[in-house]
Formats: sequence, structure tokens, C-alpha cells
Amino acid sequence: MFFLSLSLITGVVGTIIVLKKMASVAGSVSHSLLASVAIANFLKVNPIVTSIPFAFIISLIIHFIRQNKKLNEDIALSIMWVLGVSIGIIFINLSNTYSSTVSFYLFGNVLFTDFYDVIISFLFAVFILAFYLIFNTEIKNIIVDEDYSKIIGVNTALFNILVLTIVGLSIVLTIKAVGIILLIAIFTIPSTIAYKKSNSIEKCMLISSIISLISFFSGYYISLLLNLPISSTITIMLVMIFLVSELIDRKRGIVWKTRLKET
Repeated sequence: MFFLSLSLITGVVGTIIVLKKMASVAGSVSHSLLASVAIANFLKVNPIVTSIPFAFIISLIIHFIRQNKKLNEDIALSIMWVLGVSIGIIFINLSNTYSSTVSFYLFGNVLFTDFYDVIISFLFAVFILAFYLIFNTEIKNIIVDEDYSKIIGVNTALFNILVLTIVGLSIVLTIKAVGIILLIAIFTIPSTIAYKKSNSIEKCMLISSIISLISFFSGYYISLLLNLPISSTITIMLVMIFLVSELIDRKRGIVWKTRLKET
């Protein structure tokens, strides 16, 4: 169930990340979370306690950065990225001990997830699917043409904040299993493969989820068989699937040709 939940989360959220060209956003959020994990380690509390509010605050900051045309988005996100890592390193140093918890969140390990992680991931996957089904039109509109969405009355600011918050929470809930360092690959590679072979956003999400599920299972069992790090093996499987898909079919999908009136 855990792999299925992770696949749905990365498939749906990853598709939005890829289509809205938010890979740098996901990278900034994931690496900035090292600060919240290190602070939790310093305070001796569960990292979820600090990471959830931290992700929400980061989402609001990123929304401000993306809306402010005077700021260079790439540079601002890069500053957030290194700032989060720097704060994390400082709090790790202040803790005087390098907790195994920090290693779990840096490199990830599915084997260290517990029953509560499985339940929370499953409930969050259900929430994401329900959110997308309820606000299907609005989400498609801000993906395809945000300027036109404003004209037809969609509250783009609200939905952008909601989407960024969901991206942040998705990263928080998958980071323990995947790890900060490799997380961006899990959210972008499956959807990049699916994007080129899809003619609708829903199909892209479905294919992306299936690719994620295949990579999770194959990477997990190969890592156990060869005694390799699970997260790294999963990422390598994803890259191999990507390379094979590129060799088999270079035909580009037509997701971006979807018209607003069809949404």
C-alpha cells in the first residue's frame, strides 16, 4: 500500500510540477527542508512537527517570489535552496551529535517507515485525488494558461498557493522514504516520461503513477537482492526507464496543445 500511495502522490503532484515547470521549486522546497529536519533533531522532536509548518511557510515565500516580477526567480530559489541547507548544517553542528534521523531524511530509506507513515501517505494520496477531481477545471486552467484563467475569473493566486502547499506537503510525506538528495528525481522523471506519451493531463498522471510504481517495486527488490541503497536503486531504475523510453519513442505528447475549452 505504501508504494501505491507514494506512486499516486508523485504521479499526480509530479505531473503538475513538470507541466508548470516547477522542478526548481520542488528542489528548493526539498533542500530547504533540511533546515526543519535539523531543527527537529536539535529540539529532539519528530521532524514532521517542524516540517509541515516549514513547508507551508516556504510555499508562501515561493508564491511571492514567483509573483514578483522584479525578482529573478531562479536566483531567488537558489538562495532559498542554499539557505535551507546552510541552516540545516548549523543546527546539525549545534546538536553535537549526528542523529540517524538526519541520515534517514537526507538519503531516505523505505525500510524505516512505520505504520503511521503508511496510513498518512495513503490518506494524503486520497486527499490529492479528491482535490484534483473537485478542482479539476481550475487546476487545468492555471496549468495551461494562467493569464487567461485570470480573465475568466479563476482565483489564480489562491490556487497557486494551494498547489504549492500540496507540493510542499507531498515532499514532506515522501522525504523519509526517498530522501532529500534524490527526491526531485522521483517527482520529475516519471512525469517527464509520461508527458511525452500523453494527450491529456489525466493520462499523464496515470502513466506517471504507473512508472513510479514500477520503479519503486523494481528498485526495492533489486536493492535487497544486491544489498544496495534502496533510494539510489529506485532512482537508477527511473533513469533507465527514461533512457529506454527515449530510445523507443521520441514522439512528443500533446499535453500543451490541450485547449482551455476542453478542460
